[in-house]
Amino acid sequence: MRLEIHLDPVERGILPANYREALQAVIYRNLPRPLADALHDGRYWEGRRPVKPFVFSQLSGAISYQRAEGFNVGGQVWFCFASPATDLVEALADGILRHGMVRLASLSFAVREVAALPAPVIESPLVVRTLSPITVYRTLERDGRRYTQYYNPLAREFAELVAANLARKAEILRLPCSEPIQIHSLGISPRHRRLEQYKGTWIEAWAGRFRLEGPEPLLWLALHAGLGAKNSQGFGFVDVEPRLRSPERERRVTA
Repeated sequence: MRLEIHLDPVERGILPANYREALQAVIYRNLPRPLADALHDGRYWEGRRPVKPFVFSQLSGAISYQRAEGFNVGGQVWFCFASPATDLVEALADGILRHGMVRLASLSFAVREVAALPAPVIESPLVVRTLSPITVYRTLERDGRRYTQYYNPLAREFAELVAANLARKAEILRLPCSEPIQIHSLGISPRHRRLEQYKGTWIEAWAGRFRLEGPEPLLWLALHAGLGAKNSQGFGFVDVEPRLRSPERERRVTA
C-alpha cells in the first residue's frame, strides 16, 4: 500500500540539506509506540538480517535547493510512503491525520491531505523512476581497515546487489521468487549521482530511470519496499513511469 501525504507550511523557510532525518522522525512519531519500537529495533520483519519494511520519498512541490543553505520551502509540499505491510501504512495515515500537524526540523506543517495511491499496473518489463535515489554498497576490508564501497548503475555489482536485496525481502515476506529481478539503467549519467548525508555519514546514491524485468511479485515488492539499501532512511523509492495522476485516488482523506 502506498500513500501521498500533502503538507502546508505554517511559515516559509529553509529545511537543512539532510532533512530526510527529520522526515524519518515524522514517520516514527506518528506510529503507535509498540509498532514504532518494533520497526526501529528491527523486530517487525525478523530474518538473518532484520529488514525495516517501509520506504519514503523525498519532498516534492514548492521546494527548491539553495546552495550552502538547504532547501527553501515556499508552499505546499508532499512525500510518498510505501510498505508491503498494510497495517503499517494504515497506522501511519491514522496517526498523521489525528495529529494534524508535523514538524520537520525547524518548520511546522499542517496536514493538508493523506491519499492512498491507486494500485499500480504491474507487468514485466516495468519502467520506473526514482522519487528518492537508490544506493547499494559492500563493506570491504583493506590493510586491516573496513570501508564502504558504493556502486554506480554502470557497474555489474549495482544490479547484482539490487536483485539480492529484493530477493532477501521476498524471502522474509514469503513471496514466490522463481527467478531474480533484473535492473537496467536508462540514460544514467554522472549528473544523476547524489551525495546525501544521513546522521553525519555521506551516502552515494543514484537517481534516474530504470527498467525492471522479473516475476510480478518482485516488481510489486520493488514499488512497496523500495530498491537497494537504506530504504527506511528514505532511499530507493521508485514509481511507475509515467504515473497517471488522477484527481481521484483510491481513498481520499483530509485533515
